Amino acid sequence: MQSERNEKEIFTEEDAGTKTGALIKLGLITVGTQIATEVIHRAARYPLLVFGLGMAAGAYAHRHRKKIIRTARQIQHQSKNLLPFQSEDP
Repeated sequence: MQSERNEKEIFTEEDAGTKTGALIKLGLITVGTQIATEVIHRAARYPLLVFGLGMAAGAYAHRHRKKIIRTARQIQHQSKNLLPFQSEDP
């Protein structure tokens, strides 16, 4: 009886840690994006600096592209688990 009730529960204690971690990551990404936007707005006064930042970002993305893709896919799967009513096909 007790095991049947636990199987029917959608949200378990193990899921709580996973979903909380995903929300924390999402919050950090949001804060990081806001900070980066402010930095770019201030750096926009210096076109050569913006060009240099773009070159550095491109080099970093190229060097770590496999890890970036892997992390993006993990976040995609975590977001599907976080939103229970999201369909498989967009």
